[in-house]
Amino acid sequence: MTEWKMDPALLSTALSDTSTAFESLSTVFTEEKVTTIFGGLTWGGGVTACVSQALNEVLTEQQNINMATISNHVAAGIYGVGNAARALQEGQEDMAATFQTEMVESAGDGNFTYFFDHGYTGE
Repeated sequence: MTEWKMDPALLSTALSDTSTAFESLSTVFTEEKVTTIFGGLTWGGGVTACVSQALNEVLTEQQNINMATISNHVAAGIYGVGNAARALQEGQEDMAATFQTEMVESAGDGNFTYFFDHGYTGE
């Protein structure tokens, strides 16, 4: 690639908006909400109570796995794009590529140590 085009102000706004939306994402599904939704299955007393409990456990487990996956991908995007853009502004195309590679890896495993140790800190 011979030329990068980036509007720093628009990128900053997009990353800021994404970070704000990401913060509220973690409150969308809670164990309390799932319990409330499926608590209605207890109407049958001992006969249906086990259905509600089993369904609640399955959904809670899946919710935690899915939310962790979503959270890892969003956070990786925020860290990766922000750092890669900053590296490009500094003329460091190799570093930008490294940040992109680390973004993909951290999205998969949730380990953001590389960004904390080597990323730009907002100065």
